[in-house]
Amino acid sequence: MAVAADERMTDDTSRMVVQRLKSLYMDLLRPIEVDSFFLHFNSESTLTVSELEARPQVLLIGQYSTGKTSLIKWVTGIESPFFDIRPQPSTDKFMAVVHGDEEKVINGDAATCLPELPYSGLSRFGSSFLGKFQVLVESAHILKQITFIDTPGVLSGDKQRISRGYDFMKVCRWLAARSDLILLLFDAHKLDISDEFKEVIESIRSDGDKCRCVLNKADEIDGENLVKVYGALMWNLGKILQTPEVARMYVGSFWDEDYKCKDLERLLNQDRKDLLQELRDLPRNVCVRRVNEIVARARAVKVHLALCCALRARLPAFGFCGRRWRHQMWLSEHLPEVYAEVMKDYEFAPGDMPHVEYFGQRLRAFKDFRSFQRSCKAQQETLDRLIATEIPRLMAMVGGVSASELGQKANGKSSSFTWSGSVVRPSSGLDPSPARCCFVCLLVLLLSAAVALATIVVLGRAEVVAALEQFVDLDLAVLRNRTQQFFRDLTGEEL
Repeated sequence: MAVAADERMTDDTSRMVVQRLKSLYMDLLRPIEVDSFFLHFNSESTLTVSELEARPQVLLIGQYSTGKTSLIKWVTGIESPFFDIRPQPSTDKFMAVVHGDEEKVINGDAATCLPELPYSGLSRFGSSFLGKFQVLVESAHILKQITFIDTPGVLSGDKQRISRGYDFMKVCRWLAARSDLILLLFDAHKLDISDEFKEVIESIRSDGDKCRCVLNKADEIDGENLVKVYGALMWNLGKILQTPEVARMYVGSFWDEDYKCKDLERLLNQDRKDLLQELRDLPRNVCVRRVNEIVARARAVKVHLALCCALRARLPAFGFCGRRWRHQMWLSEHLPEVYAEVMKDYEFAPGDMPHVEYFGQRLRAFKDFRSFQRSCKAQQETLDRLIATEIPRLMAMVGGVSASELGQKANGKSSSFTWSGSVVRPSSGLDPSPARCCFVCLLVLLLSAAVALATIVVLGRAEVVAALEQFVDLDLAVLRNRTQQFFRDLTGEEL
């Protein structure tokens, strides 16, 4: 009962966080994206409400016959005639496996119109792709928490790639950006990586933190050869991903058949458990990932906004259309200078800046730089408030990090400490000791005397007396006597 109550509390908290996140995006971030033409320069970054509210998604990518469909069948326990599993290339469609009351297949055009599904953005890839996209609805319990996306096997050769009728790499990149986990599947008997598969892996390099490698059908080789296969695959992936450490790799045979090589049974079972555990953890961490996506998007918008304002500032205020167009072309060709200026003014890191060639390409396709805003101070302050104030409030609900005892308040009051010798004691703000008070009074008297002396030297003796006569309502004789006495005591001379 306690576990069920905790799960309900977690679900309620997640729902509240997602709703608040949706409100922040629509009210604060989305208007700035529209005003700064962010989507023109990041057309693949369109974000919808259904994507924020979607279940965690697992994307499976691999060459043909690496076991992508078999892994989905093994995890979900679904026996469906729509799963075509054969040694030769069998899956020729993108298939999203989602939860529903009864088994059915929804074709791509209809799937993009359902508000419950986060696939409306796929319509940008045209009817050729939508004819190869399907949604399989099943009632498996795990699908209430996770959605799986099966992809066609990556082919080799330009002929197969051209015959698709759509850009396979761009579709994979779009799905990868909206997935919570990406599984790259490899066959232990076929380690060669085709050119298209290599391009796909390189295109999703920015989502490398979500990538996991799966070495499937590992039970068909002995331990000695498995070590060689594992090392060769890690070497090839390291060159493609260009990282010193390759993503986590699960080694096993992910289907319902018994292992052919019993010597590796303990190792393969352990990796099976680890993979299932990572899948179970996805719903628990979905809120943190959604918050992370919004923060990353807000930072990208902040950089884009600064670039647009810098470009607008360099555009002449007057000029004919031809001259203005030539100036725009000149700016698009000298983007590195603008990048350097923006990084210096806003203290952006080089990794925060968009790719200069892609940004320049989109910039040349933009009609008029005068549409950019001259000043972005108000929008920058809004983004800073979103990142520094609103997002931390949400993270406090789902972060799960306890505060340090040094930062917690004692008895409802915070105490500040000052270092005095070898003893740490609370600071009361004032030291009431008599010696300290006498020293302060003496210091004030000395400063007053120094000011008076400086005034006499600068203004002269007559001017000092005249000033005192104007501002002090005293008898002139008394004033002169007091002034002479003060000067005699101070300098030892007559005034």
